[in-house]
Amino acid sequence: MPKPSKQNRPDHSRVFTEDSTVSSEANVNSEHAVSHESSLPDFSHGALLKHIADVVAEEGRHTQKMMNESFAKLESGLDIKVDSIIKRIGEIAAATESLSSCVTETETRISAVEEDIASLQKKLFALENLNTTLAEKVTDLEGRTRRDNIRILNLRESVEGSDPLQFFESFLPKPLDLPVKCIEIDRAHRGLGTPTDGRPRPVILKIHRSRDVTTILSAARRKGQLHYEGQPLCIAPDISPAVRAARRAFNTVCAELIKKGIRFQMNFPAVLVFKVEGTQKTFRDPKDAKTYIDSNV
Repeated sequence: MPKPSKQNRPDHSRVFTEDSTVSSEANVNSEHAVSHESSLPDFSHGALLKHIADVVAEEGRHTQKMMNESFAKLESGLDIKVDSIIKRIGEIAAATESLSSCVTETETRISAVEEDIASLQKKLFALENLNTTLAEKVTDLEGRTRRDNIRILNLRESVEGSDPLQFFESFLPKPLDLPVKCIEIDRAHRGLGTPTDGRPRPVILKIHRSRDVTTILSAARRKGQLHYEGQPLCIAPDISPAVRAARRAFNTVCAELIKKGIRFQMNFPAVLVFKVEGTQKTFRDPKDAKTYIDSNV
């Protein structure tokens, strides 16, 4: 029988070595476990509970200390902020009180001013009414001082010569075909200023008798267009600038009446009078007259 080769031969020494190693490790682990178990304190059930209670108490004291410190810091910070807020509130309260005092004083002054304004408005209305009344009286007085005056328009400059009074006393009857040779005149003069644009200044005559004024104006209306030395003339009553402006405001209304064939007259100072279907209408305001004509004529 052949001998087993060296390679096929079992290695008993290796097996023994591995077994020895495993056994040694087991012994070491066993000794370590025994050593560890011998190092742990031997707690009973009551001792363990006491130990746990001591640990929890210590942790609680530590936590309480940390919380107290945190609350102390938070309280200190809050105190600083609260003091700042309280200070600011005090400043705002002082400013509000000052503002309230100013508002009260302002309201008092406004009330006084309103009372003064109300009083002044009453005085103003009274003065306006008085001014209107006085203006009407002045216009009336000026009109009365001019009622014996007449104006001659477009009469050549210097035609009256050096004695205008004598010239116009004999001049007036001629263009009007009056049955008299002379009309007594108190004053005769040209309008103030210098001639402009070649237009002669108006002649203003103060007639001695009021009835002669009526005769002259009536004759001028009857004659229509007047002429002297080939130049057209116009003889009209002498009215004040204020009355002239007031009458000029009726120009549009008068043009409408002429277009509609309605006769009218302008009374002193500026009163428009006309008849519609036999009823006399009187207007002092051109707007009222225009509204009436547009609606009823």
